[in-house]
Amino acid sequence: MKKSSRSEIFEDRVNFLRRVPIFSELELDAQRELSRRLTPLSLPKGACLYQEGDPGDALYVLESGRVKIVTKENGREKVLNYLVRGDSFGGVALLTGAKRSVTALIDATASFLVLYRKDFDAFLKKDPAASFYLSRLISQRLSVARKDAMVPSLKPEALGFFCDASREERTLFLTNLALSLKEQTRRRVLLLTLDPRGSEILKALGLDPNPAVPPAIGWEEFKHPKVLEKITRVHSSGLEIIWLKEEIFSSTLFRSIPALISFFREIYDFILVDPRRDRPDPWDDVTASTLSECDAVYYVSSGPGSKLEELKTRLPGAQTVRTIALGKDPSRAFRPDFTIPWSGRISSILGRGFSPVLSVPGAELTWKMFGRIARSIGRLQVGFALGSGAAYGYTSIGMLKVFEREKIPVDFISGTSMGALLGAFSASGLSALEIESIAHSITKSWLRGNILGDLNLPWPHGGVLLGQTISRFLKKYLGEADFTDLFTPFGCVATDIMTGDGVVLREGKVWQAVRASLSLPMVFCPPKLGERYLVDGGLVNPVPTSVIASMGADILISAHLTNKASERKVALRRLGIFPARTPGMVSIFFKMLYTMQYQIATLRTDPSHIVIHPETKRYSWLDLHRAKQIIPLGEEAAAEALTKIKARLPYFADTCQVPARPGPGLRY
Repeated sequence: MKKSSRSEIFEDRVNFLRRVPIFSELELDAQRELSRRLTPLSLPKGACLYQEGDPGDALYVLESGRVKIVTKENGREKVLNYLVRGDSFGGVALLTGAKRSVTALIDATASFLVLYRKDFDAFLKKDPAASFYLSRLISQRLSVARKDAMVPSLKPEALGFFCDASREERTLFLTNLALSLKEQTRRRVLLLTLDPRGSEILKALGLDPNPAVPPAIGWEEFKHPKVLEKITRVHSSGLEIIWLKEEIFSSTLFRSIPALISFFREIYDFILVDPRRDRPDPWDDVTASTLSECDAVYYVSSGPGSKLEELKTRLPGAQTVRTIALGKDPSRAFRPDFTIPWSGRISSILGRGFSPVLSVPGAELTWKMFGRIARSIGRLQVGFALGSGAAYGYTSIGMLKVFEREKIPVDFISGTSMGALLGAFSASGLSALEIESIAHSITKSWLRGNILGDLNLPWPHGGVLLGQTISRFLKKYLGEADFTDLFTPFGCVATDIMTGDGVVLREGKVWQAVRASLSLPMVFCPPKLGERYLVDGGLVNPVPTSVIASMGADILISAHLTNKASERKVALRRLGIFPARTPGMVSIFFKMLYTMQYQIATLRTDPSHIVIHPETKRYSWLDLHRAKQIIPLGEEAAAEALTKIKARLPYFADTCQVPARPGPGLRY
């Protein structure tokens, strides 16, 4: 393929303009004349094209790269839009002479064709018809921009992975994450690897391990459709893989790495880039240049993480670095964003000649964590807020059973009161069936014996019950686990009884946090955590949807278990502890509590995408011995919500060619 001549470059520019919406309807002669007056401009990532308030003296057409349009709101930067190849902007200010109303930042190294005012005026004088057309079109765009300015578009992302692990671990990690990202998002995903042994990935996936990549290929040749078709391999799941061999980087392609990544952004939604090569110095020019052009960088470590700080110092200051740990390591110097269950058995899969797809028995939790990371990349993380409600909380077990059966993932859990108890069980790794078995063990005789043995005698101070029974119960199933030991991130809601403030507990011993959230005022003595006396979180946040949102969930599901006070029964005699007639003071207290919780819960579920509200009017909040009857109510309510939940998860869309997942035994 010969190097393009000047005339060929000009014709390419004319053809490009014909595909730019703002110029596409111009006559060919006008497009050619306009092409002669355009000035090329290139800017690196992080540069500012113009700021809000600058003179509007040019129109820009983006040839490659990405531009972020931002404004200031309450002193903070707010992203309005992302612009990509073929987008034109700045025309309104050029036409009207107004100052820039927004700031344009280079989000990925970009190339432009710029039409400055003097060239624009000269062009319009030569072609009055084009003047009328462009003026009308830009005016129309102004009215549309005013309507859509506050609606940001989704942007393609290039994600760099610096793997501080063995080559086998790196191969397993990248392959499984790429497959999971394709499966979870159903979008176009490219795995771009510079690993000298990248052929092993292709071979293990049943793909041609010898892509026809010409040595010392240039940038112009590389982006030709026929060349791309030759070097791209497509897995049956739809995942696309490009392996760039070592010799390519002795050519001009190395100098075009920013353009290369920008080019792939125009084709793919996600580009997973592995720049590491088996060299003594992991920080060579190719690695540094590639990672600097990525939108985010992931540091993946199977050891103590000694290279993390050095990585941060070598990257641009504004670049995000997230951390992923392969297995637990007591000597690890950082707290990872994700910890993937990992073992020597998994690492040896490649060495034994097996496929790198982790569908083997024993790797279920590992694959589950890959799915969670993929959903975090695709902004599809699911949060489940379990509301308060005492015995009504059993319905949440039914919901969890449906989620597991239908493979609805849960990436964040929050809970209040009974919801905190069940949420902690689920977050610790117990299955819905295991939690159901625990609930079935709570009988009327168990309640009578344990409650009577926990009375705060001779005179109740702080509460009727000491809380020792519930503490023993929690320790039995949660042990001394810390929040960092939980498989699923968990937020536990309690109330500071002295200040009335809601408290979200995410550190320390899990059982202590749940004990606080369960402590209904006047019933349980409030425990002291730190300097605070904490009671039932249902007083301030009976449905903690706001907690899963703050934890990072993108899809919010809430279990609203409270009913109006008129629909709830206060029947302490159901437990056989108190006489048939309950004192009026107790009834009044709980009616007041229910009224408050119902009103707060109704407001707290407003941010939810899906609210599951089971029908529980036939039962009392004290029917803790009736789990067998109450749990199915949650299953029924969750089944009714399934269509809405699945509609928000691309995983359930029938667009992936072949599922890249383990068999039906996998529990989400």
